[in-house]
Amino acid sequence: MLVDLEAGRYKLQVATTYGPRIVSLRLEEGPELFARLAEHVVIEHPDSGVYRFHGGHRLWVAPEVPSVTYASDSHACQVTSSPDGFTVSGPADVAGFAKEIRVTSQGDGLLVDHRLTNVGLELVEAAAWSITQFPLGGTALMPVSGLEAGDPFQADASVIVWPYTNMADPRLSWIGRLALIEATVGPRFKIGSAPGPGRLGYHREGYLFVKEVPAGNGCDYLDRGAVGQIFVEDNFCELESLGPLTRLQPGESLSHRETWKAAESASLSHARQHFFDGVAA
Repeated sequence: MLVDLEAGRYKLQVATTYGPRIVSLRLEEGPELFARLAEHVVIEHPDSGVYRFHGGHRLWVAPEVPSVTYASDSHACQVTSSPDGFTVSGPADVAGFAKEIRVTSQGDGLLVDHRLTNVGLELVEAAAWSITQFPLGGTALMPVSGLEAGDPFQADASVIVWPYTNMADPRLSWIGRLALIEATVGPRFKIGSAPGPGRLGYHREGYLFVKEVPAGNGCDYLDRGAVGQIFVEDNFCELESLGPLTRLQPGESLSHRETWKAAESASLSHARQHFFDGVAA
């Protein structure tokens, strides 16, 4: 079952029978921005069973350990509306985590707050891993930048790759320090940016979606510090952000915030032009 909700200029849908998951996002009367995936798009692993993607936006747990990260979210979720948004929360999963996503309207965008709670009986180390899925056919944008201007004789940023990433993949191109990844069918491809990409974007069919992501702040990060990540495979493109690795005693929680904006942007060149200044109006 899906519930229709609004927050500012945005129309959203959340699921009540799995999640917590935001399965749909539209800007006013505009088109669907998120991927909606068929039932066969799953991860199946002996340690976790079957995890269905569904599409949309989800909260995962890092590091990527199948028995924890891919724990099924096929359970009832509670949706609570507020004057400026809503909260969707799920019960404890089999890995011992309870997840919550809160959406609040702010100006022309949305604040998306993720909460991960250790409901188990032991100390755990975990990080919030926030993932948004988009249909193929667009272009993902990821800056590679440091936190601030510094010593020109010292490296200030990193590009992170995964074992299956081919840096000669023709879908990857660069304009200065901005990576552009064409989201088309092909081999799995993933690339990350550290410590301060600031934002990730996806442009498709005349709309630009941007999520602002927290920068690495000297804490301990997984994935070699890749706080911003882009992943493409045959069914979808993902914009991902990673929070710091945190020690959680039983009953303790961590939080992770993204800021979302979307707007019409007729061409990719137009989207690039306005990417660093915010979403084009």
